[in-house]
Amino acid sequence: MVAVDGIHHVTAFSDDPQENYDFFTNVLGLRFVKRTVRFDVPEKIYHLYYGDEDGTPGTVVTYFPMSNMEMGQGQVGKGQMESTRLVIPEGSVEYWTDRFDDHGVEYAVSERFDETAVAFTDPDGTPYELVTGESSIEPWDGGDVPEEHGIRGFHSVALLSADPAGTIDVLETMGWERVGMHEHFQAADIVRYRSPVDGAHANVVDVLIRPNAPEGRQGIGTYLHVAFRVPNNWEQDTVAEALEANGHIPTSRKDRDYFRSRYISEPGGAVFEFATTDGSFDVDEPKEELGENLVVPEWLDVDLEYIEEQLPPLETN
Repeated sequence: MVAVDGIHHVTAFSDDPQENYDFFTNVLGLRFVKRTVRFDVPEKIYHLYYGDEDGTPGTVVTYFPMSNMEMGQGQVGKGQMESTRLVIPEGSVEYWTDRFDDHGVEYAVSERFDETAVAFTDPDGTPYELVTGESSIEPWDGGDVPEEHGIRGFHSVALLSADPAGTIDVLETMGWERVGMHEHFQAADIVRYRSPVDGAHANVVDVLIRPNAPEGRQGIGTYLHVAFRVPNNWEQDTVAEALEANGHIPTSRKDRDYFRSRYISEPGGAVFEFATTDGSFDVDEPKEELGENLVVPEWLDVDLEYIEEQLPPLETN
């Protein structure tokens, strides 16, 4: 049996790159760790990465700002990843609700699985939550969020599955274990899965059972995929073989420069990526300068100055 130890990153679509950058750095207090491009259309679309100090797998949120492309507003619904949950310490809920009040961010507070969750969206409507819990990840302390309240990587993701049984089959093929159910009106509406790997962070997936939810529509304000961690190419292939043996067809390996990836479209409609953890974001710029420059891999073979002129302006500080 394979065992995938946790979440690697999530990727979503946004509109304006400046608004996206300002929210994730100035409101949420994450570090901007990489400014590169979408490799298939490098002259039109940034690929922006946010996370902890190093861009540790299990902390990284990435975006494709689509302001240079014709892409309408999406709708979060069945057949998609529904939300990303980020860990905050116990006792930090009041800090974050006060901070959201100060920044004009609407939110809702709820209790679930003995956790407090603060639900909100980014400026384009992409759903997030801050969830109280423990994490081995240290928060980025280079912004104005006090370290004792800082975000400590991912808690989990939620999948609004169009085929919950099929989604669960994939998670169990990955070696993940059912650890709880949340009931609403005397019926399970959340089934929680956790990686069996001891000490893993960012290791929870909630499968949402919402048969009356609207159908999802990909666009700005929705997620493209969730990526899970695998150590290297060999382990990635082992996971792919297990999935293929169970009827799920993985893609070939893709070089993402900072990691390598293989993908499946799981039966519930979400895209699962399996990304290696043996790379790093400092391969093309020093750790202390992460995110300060537009960088592209050498193998892309493009005119960087020309590319930068075609992309929307983005001021970072």
